Amino acid sequence: METFTHTFKLNLSFEIMGFISGIDRFGGEWSGIERREGRQTLKQLKSIATVHSVGASTRIEGSKMTDDEVRAFIFNNVKIEKLVERDHQEVLGYFNVLDIISESYQDIDITESSIQNLHNLLMKYSDKDQYHKGKYKSTPNSVEATHPDGSKTIVFSTAAPGIETEGAMRVLIEWYKKDISTPPLIKSALFVYDFLSIHPFQDGNGRLSRLLATLLLLKNGYPWIQYVSFEHEIENRKATYYRVLMECQQQRPGEDVTNWLLYFLECLSNIQTNLKRKLDGQKSEHQISPRVKMIYNFIDAHPGSKSGEIAKKLNIPLPTIKKILAEMLNSRLISKYGNGPGTNYTTEKLTLIKSDVALKLTSDKVSKEFIVANRHCFVAIKKIILTPKFEWNKPSDWYDVLMNQQLELKITCQNNKGDMRSQQYFVGGFVSPMHYQPIFTFNDPMQIPLSLWEKEPNENEFPIKANIMLICSEQNLKFDLILVYDASLE
Repeated sequence: METFTHTFKLNLSFEIMGFISGIDRFGGEWSGIERREGRQTLKQLKSIATVHSVGASTRIEGSKMTDDEVRAFIFNNVKIEKLVERDHQEVLGYFNVLDIISESYQDIDITESSIQNLHNLLMKYSDKDQYHKGKYKSTPNSVEATHPDGSKTIVFSTAAPGIETEGAMRVLIEWYKKDISTPPLIKSALFVYDFLSIHPFQDGNGRLSRLLATLLLLKNGYPWIQYVSFEHEIENRKATYYRVLMECQQQRPGEDVTNWLLYFLECLSNIQTNLKRKLDGQKSEHQISPRVKMIYNFIDAHPGSKSGEIAKKLNIPLPTIKKILAEMLNSRLISKYGNGPGTNYTTEKLTLIKSDVALKLTSDKVSKEFIVANRHCFVAIKKIILTPKFEWNKPSDWYDVLMNQQLELKITCQNNKGDMRSQQYFVGGFVSPMHYQPIFTFNDPMQIPLSLWEKEPNENEFPIKANIMLICSEQNLKFDLILVYDASLE
């Protein structure tokens, strides 16, 4: 469904509504999670997320500090007079603003003066930015992508300084305050996009946009955002971040921002999923009884133990041991070999993992089918290598062809009950014209079948038949595609 919001076109697809529904559903569960986890657990999660956020957001703009260096710096009683290095200045500024937003977001209004004040605090320790901190830009600027070698590429032009920037910021904030019909997640995403397109300050716009994303989400009732790192997710998908911004902004004014909204929501959904996994893992650890821990430790020290041996050595009745072992198997704490009297147990997975397997898809062979035998089995796609079947000299030569071909990976899984799930991935969304070679390495491998299930498939759904297919808008494929993956299927 196409609609218009602020100055933008939007296609509110089922995919977008699905993301919003999932994100909001978790939000509804959050108050219960807070009560369950307790203050100490959340404090630890917030500390980890803060380090990831500060490190990632400043690295996106060119900082060289690792997360370990950021952690040591911001939590070791920093003395302001020693802030000589620019990376340190930017990290401390970001940390302080993030902390203020976390503690006082309810009191920070979305106004021009509030945003200017946040920029002033962000640039507080930066020597070279003292002349313009908290003030709108006085000279033209552009959105630039910073590469590992320090070089920069212009992603798109921005609003002109003076009246154009001031007017655009006034209109943006007026829209945000008056629009009560657009869902908060969409409003937050579009506010961040338009802020980046205006680029109102001389420097620091990228960092401030990510801080504003956190502020808007907190103010709109998404408190869990404090315990994950939105910035870290963007850093992991930086090429896509710049590409989507560029593609949308080049249509201004009146552009279609559907792809930006999808990117924003997918990032939120990913970090939300990561947070769930952390919380579920901690919940499982907390729920393990001393007796289960004792049995686990025994099996870990004596792999291949049988139930009778365990009962005898630990002086626990055999029926009790068998019941607990069944529960441990169901919870995936242990695995078992054999059947009947020969059944024995281990803490190791039974499956053999094959690493760096290459699967080539071409015009002659566009699909690959395989069977995922049980819940210990998987295929984890970790790299895509495109081989252009034509001569090229610069990245835009192969990237333009790739975009025209609309190359997609379609992954389909069918469980043993006949239920089918399918997901398509646009290959052009993974690789970047900023990189010379058409290669993409996933920070988090694409897991099959897990990537197609909301939760892990149940044991009774296996075996699962999986298929990977290459789809193209043209009959003549101009690329061969190699997937590099780890797998365990037996």
